[in-house]
Amino acid sequence: MAVLSEWLDAHAMVWPLYIFFARILDVSIGTMRTIFVVRGHRLTAAGLGFFEVIIWLTAVSGVLHGDLSVMKAVAYGLGFASGNVVGIWLEQLLALGQQRVVLISRGRHHSVAFGLRLADFAVTEIPARGREGDVAMSFVIVPRRLTDDVIRLARTIDPEVFVTVDDVRHSSMLQVIGTHAPTGWRAIMKKK
Repeated sequence: MAVLSEWLDAHAMVWPLYIFFARILDVSIGTMRTIFVVRGHRLTAAGLGFFEVIIWLTAVSGVLHGDLSVMKAVAYGLGFASGNVVGIWLEQLLALGQQRVVLISRGRHHSVAFGLRLADFAVTEIPARGREGDVAMSFVIVPRRLTDDVIRLARTIDPEVFVTVDDVRHSSMLQVIGTHAPTGWRAIMKKK
């Protein structure tokens, strides 16, 4: 750290850039760490937390090192704001975890579930009663990356389907959607 600090002191205009990018990195890691904490992944969250704090310390030491300039303070603030945007973008890109999609259909209640099953989604149907009569609730638990596919398919079958989506922290789902039981040589290898 001393070598980096000396080099940055020799090139004072680079300090704000360094602080800006360090904050983007540590806040992005912090966003991911928070997601892993909420999902119960303790070890991953701990590892990310370690790197987050190390990077944060270098950014803060850069702000406090030498004269406190307006450029360093602005770089610190902009880095924090940008880090939130980058962290949320990364989280959406990775689409970690599972979601429960609840579909409530009045007119085509059995068609929605049937169409989703044809597309290889595991669906649980529950008959229900709404304000205007009988409806069907269809529950689908899928990896987050497939949530939009489920909703899009349900809306092609019933454009008026009511949809809610919740994050699932844990499920005992035996079949992961989009994968099938191994066949052929994979089935033989799995038995060994």
